[in-house]
Amino acid sequence: MGGAIEHGCTPEQGVHIFRSIWYYTVGEILVRAHSKQPAADTFFSRLDTTRTPHLAGIGNRWPDLAARDTYPDGLRALVDGLLSRAAGSDISG
Repeated sequence: MGGAIEHGCTPEQGVHIFRSIWYYTVGEILVRAHSKQPAADTFFSRLDTTRTPHLAGIGNRWPDLAARDTYPDGLRALVDGLLSRAAGSDISG
C-alpha cells in the first residue's frame, strides 16, 4: 500500500492494488502447488482439438512451460497496469 500511496494513489486505491497483488500471488502459489500433480502432465494432450485447438496443441509440453517462473514479469505488468489506471481514475469502484 505504501508504494501505491507514494505513487500518488489514494488509500482506497492502495487497498485495491494491495488486494490485487495479494490475489495474484495466492493464485500463483495455488497453481504451482497443484501443477506438481502427475495429472497435469497429460491433461492438455487429452483435450478436444476441435474445441480447444490452441490448448490441445500444448500437449505434453505443459509441464515444461508451466515450470517457467513468469511471476515477476506478470507482477510487474499487473502493478504497472493498476498504477496507470489509478492515475486516471478511481480504481476502487
